[in-house]
Formats: sequence, structure tokens, C-alpha cells
Amino acid sequence: MNTRPGSTRFVPRLAVLALLLSIIPAPALRAQTQIQVPVLREASPVASPPDADSISTWVAQAKAGFQSNLGDSAGGENYRPYEKVGLIGRRLLRSLGRRDLLAAHAIKPALDSLGFVTEVATDPASPTFALLMVRNPVRHTADAVGFLYWTKGDDLRIQGAVFKGGHDPRMRVWWTGRPEYPFEWGIFDKTRDGVLRFTMMRLSPGGTVWGIQQDEERSPLMGERGEAAWVDLNQDGPPELVSWTSDPTDSLFTECADCPKLLTERTFIEDGEGFELQDQRLLPTPYATLVYFVRLLIDGRLVQAEKLVRDPAKVREAVTLGWNKRVVRRPWTVEYGESGQAWPRRLALRFEGPNGVKRYGVIFARREGRWIIDNWFEPRSIDRRYPSVTMPPAAPPAGAKPSATPAKPPAKPPATKPPVRSAVPPAKTR
Repeated sequence: MNTRPGSTRFVPRLAVLALLLSIIPAPALRAQTQIQVPVLREASPVASPPDADSISTWVAQAKAGFQSNLGDSAGGENYRPYEKVGLIGRRLLRSLGRRDLLAAHAIKPALDSLGFVTEVATDPASPTFALLMVRNPVRHTADAVGFLYWTKGDDLRIQGAVFKGGHDPRMRVWWTGRPEYPFEWGIFDKTRDGVLRFTMMRLSPGGTVWGIQQDEERSPLMGERGEAAWVDLNQDGPPELVSWTSDPTDSLFTECADCPKLLTERTFIEDGEGFELQDQRLLPTPYATLVYFVRLLIDGRLVQAEKLVRDPAKVREAVTLGWNKRVVRRPWTVEYGESGQAWPRRLALRFEGPNGVKRYGVIFARREGRWIIDNWFEPRSIDRRYPSVTMPPAAPPAGAKPSATPAKPPAKPPATKPPVRSAVPPAKTR
């Protein structure tokens, strides 16, 4: 049977979800029923819609439970409403009538329309596994519960696990070939503040339950704000994990709010007991090149600094300008970058050095695939004092007749008269 998401047979399955939601009344009660079974089992999949009465009851119980939960913990009595949402998700997945779970994302709009806050993650390389992350819609600071779904024969199994973050989960599942744990399940998610967290689980030999092998509480791996991705760098099947996090600003520099930041790239690989750090490096960017260049100048490693500029003579010029001195705690300030550029190649900087405060514009370029400093300059201030200029008379418009009255010549200055000699002869002396 063709059950691909794009096929015509898959559309009625989504219609089943819409029909189910239309017959679930809005809950008004505040009751709780405890069903704390880590792994639940049902009969074989059927093509009929899920039981609307039981789902309606679970919706009411879940909403009432979230309202009455105390504290941020998702364990103990607080686990009940999460579990109801997980059971609803399982029923909706079974109603899709699929052997794989790649269509699991279709249940998120259904659950959200019921007033729940959920996220779904799948792994295209392992289509028989899916993750439903459930968060408390009333208490946003509360822990989340992730429900693992996997198929075992005709059975769709479910197991819950508490997550301190629960935002933007990404997952991978891979075959190990080991009878003691045939599959491993890796999940990374984020807290509300964007801090990355990692969890890895292993499946029991009988394929019935997952055990936590590694998490941030017992074996911290990430714990910083940033982004991450699952990759298979060596194409051997089991994935590697790569993260990009914003590091604290270098002690020499102060950055504006919208200016580029230093980024660290880390690669994690799996060893016998879990994932560990394999490599760490500062992500090459124009800004990172500038920071490294100034550090080399201060450390006196001028030969290495010459590799970061287009013209090696610029290193001596930088020393003359005092770039190798630190007269204040943070001598450099990144004021702004190129307008409209997320990765600017020009930076405007303020430098407080031995010669006072100076401002520079720094231009970057690539050479052999690496960022270098192409040039820098001191912006010139604009002189707004303009000299007086005598404007010539405007030319007559084209086709205009000359004036009948000739223009008068400019008046001549009056002629200077020679001095008048006295007509009286000088008196004779006796």
C-alpha cells in the first residue's frame, strides 16, 4: 500500500485527524488520573479512527493537570498531564495507519489546536522512530517531557523522558550492531534562553525500553547558547555532532549590539561511553582575523602577523600606530560594520592607544580561502567651512532676444587731480 505523504491514500488519514478534533468538546473539568507506565502497549494497528471518547477525556485531564501542577518539575504527580498528551499523540500516530513515522509532523497542528504546546522530530534515515516534545502550556518555565515512539513488529511503543529544555529538538537514531544495545538515540534541544543540551539513550536487547546513557546532568557536553547539527562526517553510519556557539568577547575588544561576534565550532564524536569533544576551533571570520592579528602584535609575533595582511609592511605600520600596546583595559571598540551585511567585510573601529583616540576603517579580503586584512585607513573629517565664491552671471536662455538697451559700462573711478601750486611767489628776504 502506498503510504507516502504525497500520495492520495495519505490524505484521508489527515482527514481522520480533522474529524477527530471536530468531535472533541472543550473540557471544563479539573480531574487527574494517574497512569505512570514508562512503556505502554496496544493492540495491532487498525485503520479506524482513534476512540474519540478516550481522547476527549485525556484532553480534559491533561488541561486540568497542567493548570494544577505545582513547581517546574515534570516528575511525580506533575507527570500526569504530560503522559495524557503522549497517549493522545500515540493514538493520532496510529490513526495515520503507517508503518513508518515520517508523517509524525502531521499530529502537531492537531495537538496545538487542542491547546497543547508540542514539537515533533523525526529522522529520515530511521523512519520507524519519532519524538514528541510536550511542554506545559500554562507554566513556561516548567520542564518538558519527550515521548519516544518506535515500532516493534506491529506494536507502536512509547516511553517518556524529562528534558530541562525541550525547545527545537533534533534527533538521530542509528544501528550499533551490538546485542546489548542494538540502537542508540541522540537528542539535542534548547532551553528558553537558547542553551544547547544533549541526551543519548540506548535500547535494551529486547527492544522494549530505552535507558539514558548520557545527559547534561551526569556528563555535560554542550551547555552554551548557539546552534548545532547532526552530520555524518566520515560516512560510516553513526553520526557526529557539530555545534557553533558565541564565545565571550575577547578582553581587548568591545562590540556593539549588532556587530559580529566570535564563534567557536566544536565537533563531538562517540566513543565507548558516549559523545566527547574531538575538535574545537575559532570559526574563521573577518572579525576573528582582526582579533588574532592584534593578539599577535601584542605578543610580539610579527612574522606570524604578516600572514594575516595583504602587504607585510602593514605590520610595521600597525606597530608605529601603537596597535601592539595596551594602555587601557579594552583599547578596541567595534562601532559598526557594513550596512545590511550579516557577515561584514568592513568594520569601523575606535582605538585608544599611546597616541590618543583614533578611528580606523578596516577592509578584509580572502586569499587562498582564508580571511586576511586587505587594508585600513583613518576616516577624514568633513570640513564644513566653504570659501566665498563670486558666481558668474547666468547665461540667457536659448532663443532669448538680446535686450534693446545696451548694458551700461561700469562707472570709471574719478581721476585724481595733481596738486595745485600756489600762485603767490615766496616773500623775499631782506
